[in-house]
Amino acid sequence: MNREQKLRNLILDKFVSLRKFAFEADIPYSSLTTILDRGIAGASFDTVIKICKTLEIDPESI
Repeated sequence: MNREQKLRNLILDKFVSLRKFAFEADIPYSSLTTILDRGIAGASFDTVIKICKTLEIDPESI
């Protein structure tokens, strides 16, 4: 299981849907799906921080 799949599983464990998570994290849904489909390595730092804060995880754990 890669990083993106682990991240997707974390999100779906805590939230009803990816769309609901994106709303709660204050990031565009399209950005979230792009990160999960194409990889987190190309994501902006701010977006990664918002994801981690919303999931209450350490960014280094990703």
